[in-house]
Order: sequence, then C-alpha cells, then structure tokens
Amino acid sequence: MANKKILDKFPEIVQANQELTQKQKDVLIASIRLFAEQGYANTSTHQIAVAAHQSEGTMFKHFKSKANILRVALDPVIKQLIPDVEADFKQESLQHPSASLHEFLDFFVRNRMAFAAENQDAIKVFFSELLYNEDLRKKFIETARDELIAAFHDTIVEMQRRHVMIDWPFNEIFRYIIAVIVGYVVDRYVLFPEREWDDDVEAKYLIAELEKVLQP
Repeated sequence: MANKKILDKFPEIVQANQELTQKQKDVLIASIRLFAEQGYANTSTHQIAVAAHQSEGTMFKHFKSKANILRVALDPVIKQLIPDVEADFKQESLQHPSASLHEFLDFFVRNRMAFAAENQDAIKVFFSELLYNEDLRKKFIETARDELIAAFHDTIVEMQRRHVMIDWPFNEIFRYIIAVIVGYVVDRYVLFPEREWDDDVEAKYLIAELEKVLQP
C-alpha cells in the first residue's frame, strides 16, 4: 500500500499557484509545516512570520489572521491533492480485485487506515477547520465523496451482481462504510491520540462490523 503523504506535495502545489505572490506562498508553506510539527493552537503568527522570512505586518496584509492562513491553505488540498490521492486509491483497487466481501473490506479498511496513519499530520492540521467551517467542510466532503465513489463504485456493483454484498442502494452502502472508517480516524488521531492503540486489532473489529452488516 503505497500511500502518499498529502503535506509532502503541498509546497509543490502552492508554488504552482499563479494567483499567489511569492510572499503568500512562503507564508502558506511555512505555516503548514509549523502546524504539522507543533499543532495549530501552539503555533504563533510570529513563528510563521519568522519561518516565512517576513514581518508580521507584511503577512497580515495578505492573510489578516492565522485562521485565514489555514483556510487558504485548505483550498489546494481540497481541489488538487484529495482527487490525486483518491485516483491513486482507485488504481490500487483495480490491482486488488476482491473475490469475496471479506477480501474487499480487508483491503479497503487496511488501505484507508494506512493512509490515515501516513497522513495523521494533515488530519490534525485540517480537522478543526473542517469541523467548524461549514463552507470548507461542504467543499471537502463533496470532493472526497466524488473521488471515493469513482474509486470503488464499480467494485460494489459487481459484488452485488455476484450476490456477495447486500443489495442496498449504493449511496447507503457508501455512507455506512465511510461513517465507520471516519469514526475510527477521528477517535484515533483527533479525540484520543494518546490512548494505546493496536491498529491490527482495530482493523479486525472494523472489518467484522462492516461485514456483519453488508453480507447478503
């Protein structure tokens, strides 16, 4: 499972944005690095300005606040990085055809758990803003949903044709699977990161929970 780290590609995406000045790009790249290293709440605007090699006054002329820096930074993640990541997942899915419901769930759950583990810094950086900013949350959900649907819609339809998955409407199956996975990710990396976690055991529980509901 060769998962990409979202934040590794962030500087490249920002630098390619012709609508931003170089000073704005420097602020976004420096701020996301600091947010990932020490957390959004623990990062001061002074630290961002120093890391971006400019004064706080110059930085605030462009972004007004730390919260606005994070909002602007989310835009390329939503528009470019999420679709790219999910396209990779679709390609991996094609390389791992599932003969049974259990095989499909085992691949999907462990793949998404591995992706979350690899990108826990991005999850921690962006989660609070997605939680409290309705517009950004809606944009993120729509993009992620569309890409995930494209990634495994055909697989689910084929499994239903072979009568190895329950004959529910696709949207119901999609919503249930995503709710279970996202619930785990939020607990694991946002709400209770200090708890002792055994991810292999968690994967088995998640797979068993999903399989119990989705078997025909």
